[in-house]
Amino acid sequence: MILSGVLLLSEKDFYYTTVNHVVLKSNIDTSFVLIAFIFSIIVYLYIPSKINNKKQGANIFKPSIKYYLIIYIVGMLFVFIGSGLLEGGNWYQNRHHFFKSSGAIAVLVAFIINSAKVLVISSIVYKWIKGELNFFKFLFFVVSFAFLDMFFSGNRIYLFCTAIIIGLLLFKKYPKKTLISFPILVPSVFVLGYFASIFRHMRGPLFAEGLPTWNIFVESLKRAMLLEPPNFTYFFIGISESVNVNVMYDLFRGYNDFLYGATYLKPFVFYLPRSIWENKPQSITVLAADYLGGASLVTTVIGEMYMNFYLFGIIILPILLWYTDVLLTNALKSYGLMSNIVMFFFGILIFRMPFSDEFLVFVFLVIILKAFHYFKKFRFVIKSV
Repeated sequence: MILSGVLLLSEKDFYYTTVNHVVLKSNIDTSFVLIAFIFSIIVYLYIPSKINNKKQGANIFKPSIKYYLIIYIVGMLFVFIGSGLLEGGNWYQNRHHFFKSSGAIAVLVAFIINSAKVLVISSIVYKWIKGELNFFKFLFFVVSFAFLDMFFSGNRIYLFCTAIIIGLLLFKKYPKKTLISFPILVPSVFVLGYFASIFRHMRGPLFAEGLPTWNIFVESLKRAMLLEPPNFTYFFIGISESVNVNVMYDLFRGYNDFLYGATYLKPFVFYLPRSIWENKPQSITVLAADYLGGASLVTTVIGEMYMNFYLFGIIILPILLWYTDVLLTNALKSYGLMSNIVMFFFGILIFRMPFSDEFLVFVFLVIILKAFHYFKKFRFVIKSV
């Protein structure tokens, strides 16, 4: 795709937008803007930090996976019952109406669900690294949870993060065996990746009659495969979400209604209902869709920075990333190995998702960790008395 000089777009998925294919030779100036932003991220990687690397309590912290799982399940039940999906409906329409009508409470629950989700996956990875789970149990638990979450939440990014973690850990722990297994791994990744890619065509009608039966699942799968037959080119376009690059090119070429940091204020004002503040800043994905068409478009951290600060974002971006890195690392310094796994997750999420949304997910994640830490201490005191 890149070698051909054209960044292709899946027109079946984005026909309702003004996002276009990108012909690189016609977008030299725009490409230099993108390169400058990428270079600014590289600059961040080399900014020295004075983080206190002493991880207090690193040897005694153990994740409470069953409690994180309970929070996740309760949150998902709240969304499913509140949106009426348990009784049947369209996944997209029901959820949209639920979050719009329920206001700040629904948004709060969504952040807590995502926080618990990161903690559950990170805890499973933690237990495998620590030798508390053998490889096959670890693989079964982490893959099952990631796929079930994608099935019910409709979000593929956490499955993507999980796949990268598994791949890197396997290569680090068993480099030779991983390389030897490539002939088996590559087709497996293609099959699983293809399913993850076409799932966006399945989730809308999947819950039409409530929780889907096997027959409904199979029919939805057949429908999705007809809409997007196996094709290497469009598989890589879908699984890599390369449309995000096309979106950035369109933003660089024509967006000029700059936001001056408005979308970064969300952590401070997300709880205010629009009935109180009618012009409360929208999510960056909604604002991008307002400009290019559709309901929601991913901009990545680069597109969000550009929409807020124009080319000044090239200077601001490494500073923001460095400050966020320091803040998040210090907040997790008491959690040892768990902090490394969680930080890896957020490294991907902050680049891909709206910055303020993921920052709030992190805030609630830390609140959950500290709450259970306090609860354990309190319970210990009660028993001692």
